Amino acid sequence: MGRSEEETAGTAKGGDGFMIPLPIDDQQKAELVAYLPQEYAQSPRLDAWILGASHHVGACYFKKAYVYALSLMVAHIAALEARGSDGEAGAIASKREGDIAVSFGSTKSEGDDGWLSSTSFGQQFLLLKKQYSPRPQVTGGVPLRGFCGGHPIR
Repeated sequence: MGRSEEETAGTAKGGDGFMIPLPIDDQQKAELVAYLPQEYAQSPRLDAWILGASHHVGACYFKKAYVYALSLMVAHIAALEARGSDGEAGAIASKREGDIAVSFGSTKSEGDDGWLSSTSFGQQFLLLKKQYSPRPQVTGGVPLRGFCGGHPIR
């Protein structure tokens, strides 16, 4: 017996057929889809991309920009998949038309975030991440809180 559309909303089908809850609700998913290029938004792989991207994007880190950040990561992963890349290819370093040849530059020089520089979506994600990065603050003795209101940092 199949599940109704209402029962499966906000879930993705796992490899063995069980339903995996998505990290966003239906309203957030609609917002995310609005940010994506049409070919990614209509892909049957969308829920898988959202699940994968959610491991790289934290709601507490990006706060109000979480869905936008998640959409950038989804688009980045989708673009890499469309390119047939394992995530290690950088920007196009050279092209040739006769017998078609394309070579990509390396992304290793940028540390852990280097793989993000290989698409425009990843580059936008890095800019957003930089914008939301915590900066040291002088607090005058007021304890700082963790990212999600955790224990005070002393």
